[in-house]
Amino acid sequence: MNPMSKLKAAALVAATLGVLGGAGQAVAQNRTPVQPMVRETGTLLAQTFGNTDINANNFLVVAVPGSTAQPYRLYIVEQLQPNPPCWTIANPGGEPTQVNALWNTFDFTGVCRLQRDTNGYAIRLAGQDLSGARFEVNQRDGDLLLQFAPSTISRNRITIGRANGISPTGFTQLDLNPGWSLTKRTFNDQIVSSHLVYFTNDLTLAQLQGGETGGGTPPVTPPVTPPTLAFNDIRGNRYASEITRAASLGVISGFPEDNTFRPTAPLTREQAVSVVIETASRILPTSVIAQADQQVFRAPFPDVAANRWSALKIRQAQQLGFVSGDAGTGNFRPTDNVSRAELMAMMYRVAQVRANAGAGDTTSTSPVPGLDPATGGLVPNIANPSNFTDINGHWGANAIRQMAAYCAIATPLNETGTNFAPNTNALRDYTAAAAVRAIDCPAARPQ
Repeated sequence: MNPMSKLKAAALVAATLGVLGGAGQAVAQNRTPVQPMVRETGTLLAQTFGNTDINANNFLVVAVPGSTAQPYRLYIVEQLQPNPPCWTIANPGGEPTQVNALWNTFDFTGVCRLQRDTNGYAIRLAGQDLSGARFEVNQRDGDLLLQFAPSTISRNRITIGRANGISPTGFTQLDLNPGWSLTKRTFNDQIVSSHLVYFTNDLTLAQLQGGETGGGTPPVTPPVTPPTLAFNDIRGNRYASEITRAASLGVISGFPEDNTFRPTAPLTREQAVSVVIETASRILPTSVIAQADQQVFRAPFPDVAANRWSALKIRQAQQLGFVSGDAGTGNFRPTDNVSRAELMAMMYRVAQVRANAGAGDTTSTSPVPGLDPATGGLVPNIANPSNFTDINGHWGANAIRQMAAYCAIATPLNETGTNFAPNTNALRDYTAAAAVRAIDCPAARPQ
């Protein structure tokens, strides 16, 4: 299927929705036995998970160079087959441990498994999963600390491990502190299909926060200095780091007259389209974007003039199947506020086009998001997506559920409770966060 026919297929789908118009061997030769797996879907999400020990020699916990907003990212690399090696150590026995990231040099499918975000790793304390934990690799006094915040808004940081320096290339092994180990998530004594890795400690969160050491775990690290933010008026905002990253990517900007972001202001429909097109341009193949118009010579909708500032992006969104006009009038209503449901509908369509555009591509080492052949929807890559209680019967329910299970793009209003509030205005802070989640999300769960 050529790219344009894929776009047409995606547009047909969109139309049916009726919306929005440790040191040691780098690669161990001893393999742990292959264990059965279960998928983290359906009623399984409501059950209690367990965990099982792993062969630590087959795993690498590593700090990976990131972006200006996020200088270092956390990866867990698992060696699935003895050869070729997924990594080697450039200075065996030295500190900090310098990692040669060989997984970047070949198609690692079936050889290496990369867990690159909270889709692939989590915290397990005293036999219980800790939901909502946020992982960070923070640079402190020439060292890299692997830390987690107990929730998305917590200012406390608990240290899991450290690098004892920073390697010249930035790829630096992180050694776990005493009391911490890696295990894998299980259900009914079987490893789950995502191969989610736990950072495991026998202490409770209260004990860790209280400074108890148990098996030698260091006390809680004092609150860290907040990172540099792109705008002064986002300090304390729950989406501050994602807003900063979105600004650094050029997906959304502030207001030049006073250098503010105005995080709790609503967006208009044309402003939302601008963010969506900027997001799409960073995750879709350039050939797909290139097939959309690059100039506007006529009005894309009756109420969007060809010379309007947003006309080109609205036209591109129309051609790519992200938006359509109102039934009956064909109008777009560019200055109306966009709702959270409408924003998710557009994001869902971007994800669908991304999947269609990459389907069957065997040349890329980065797999694209998958589509379920039975339903035509996206294959979930979130183990425990939000279960919203206020979207049943809503026109946008399917898109919202899909975006909750895909990269956690759809999350509860203000990140609390079980309401998505689909008809509520999408605010600038959440819109920036949704864009960053779509861009930074792994293209597909490692197999």
